[in-house]
Amino acid sequence: MKSIYNFLKIMLFIFCCFNTFGAEKVYKIATDINFPPFEFRDKNGNLKGIDIELLEALSKDQNFKYELLELGFYESLKALNSGEVDAIFSAMAITEERKEKYDFSSPYIETGIILAVEKNSPIKSYKDLKGKIVTAKRGTIGSKFVAELAQKYKFQVMYLEDSLNLVNDVAKRLSHACFEDSAFIKYNIANGINIKTPIKEEKITECGVMVLKGENKELIEKINNGLVNLRANGVYDKIIAKYLNN
Repeated sequence: MKSIYNFLKIMLFIFCCFNTFGAEKVYKIATDINFPPFEFRDKNGNLKGIDIELLEALSKDQNFKYELLELGFYESLKALNSGEVDAIFSAMAITEERKEKYDFSSPYIETGIILAVEKNSPIKSYKDLKGKIVTAKRGTIGSKFVAELAQKYKFQVMYLEDSLNLVNDVAKRLSHACFEDSAFIKYNIANGINIKTPIKEEKITECGVMVLKGENKELIEKINNGLVNLRANGVYDKIIAKYLNN
């Protein structure tokens, strides 16, 4: 009886090991919320955007599985830093400062930072922001740029969590101006939001998929290989053109 019991224990151990090591990796990937044209929900509640479609195309091309978590920008960073997710796929700017803590995929898009004001606003330059209330998204590369401008041009900065609140507040004159990703601002203008951009975009940077430094190297390799293939077969261009008509 004891030998049978020991045999069953051994078989159970082997079974558990087989399932543990044989299970396919499912990557937990965080993204922003309501950040068109990169990720947003349409009027029917369907998740759309450059990042959404590109991630799906990459997973099919490279045969990997993922779970997408709509956490918002700030919460995505917290989740990545704590190891709760494997990567952030949300047009993350590739900067030297971030490279100290994170690894990036090959860049898949370029974008900048731009000032947006209400359509009839008299603001035409940074100097015109003096004494005004200007909003920016908390924790972004753009927020640091805005903080530097605020010191130079003497305006007040309010930090928000949601990009849509930035443009909606400006459109409704609840704030005088906002700074955000230029692709995001241009997309909102093209879709009827009552704002304009009086100044050209600045701080143009490349964006990629971001992971903790030294972690998930195999995912970055899959993303990079997939981007090469999607650019070659035309899928990449089709996705970009769908959301950025420039």
